[in-house]
Amino acid sequence: SLGLELCLLPIAYFGIRNGAEATDEGVRIAPEQPKYPHEKIWNALRLTARDTLYETGRLYAKLAGQRGFYGLVVFLMLIAFVKLIFMQMDYVYPKFGIRELGAGAPILRLPEMNSYLIIVLVPLVGLLTRKMTAYTTVTVGCVISAASGFVMALPLSWFGPLAGSALVRWIGYRYLGLSGEVHPYYVMIGLYVVLLSLGEAFYSPRVYEYAASIAPKGQEASYGALSYVPFFLAKLLVGTVSGSLLASYCPESGPRDPQTMWLIIALITTVCPVGLIALRRWIRVREAGREE
Repeated sequence: SLGLELCLLPIAYFGIRNGAEATDEGVRIAPEQPKYPHEKIWNALRLTARDTLYETGRLYAKLAGQRGFYGLVVFLMLIAFVKLIFMQMDYVYPKFGIRELGAGAPILRLPEMNSYLIIVLVPLVGLLTRKMTAYTTVTVGCVISAASGFVMALPLSWFGPLAGSALVRWIGYRYLGLSGEVHPYYVMIGLYVVLLSLGEAFYSPRVYEYAASIAPKGQEASYGALSYVPFFLAKLLVGTVSGSLLASYCPESGPRDPQTMWLIIALITTVCPVGLIALRRWIRVREAGREE
């Protein structure tokens, strides 16, 4: 990935025309003029950095004066909670899988389905929800994603008969390379990944659309950039709770209670859909081009 970006760097630097801007009225060319042509390079860099800090502060001061900005901030903070159920795949799930299913278990094969499912589901979901507002679509997706966590909190005995079915055994033997009895956790993880992917196909693309659609004209990029806030907040959240959850409910040795651990994760994630529904009246902003 880094190598590809480095290869594209010369194209981006030499191939993009300076001063080109895409607007609603079309492409506009405004050639850039050096701000400090007579200054030495280090002094010019210092002055440019100063101007950048000033302009950034002025931009956020302007954003802070808009009602829609605060609604978007609360909206994105809630989205961070549903991102937790996805982020924990890197923090909680690997250790949980090894400790519950044993070293060498193919615990990463089932999460791989997420990438394939997203490729298939995103266009289909986008087509089916094209008349829905972004806020409503995001809410539906967050409900589905939050529900995926509760699957992992259910009793193992509920999935025992399904784990013994011919179809699941065939998938376990062919795709996962298992032998003998298929552990119910493999069924639960599979259902979890399917629900998580379906929910992600609903909410993830529309978060960016919502941010852009409620932005005042000319400030779409500023609002759109804030759409990455949930990712960083989710990292902070999952990093804070994952270690203590594993130590308390799924330690390397000793008694374990992973169902309770997953229940706590699911309940934390539920803050998002509950908040989006309960606070809809106050944080939702009318989307451009949408009547609902």
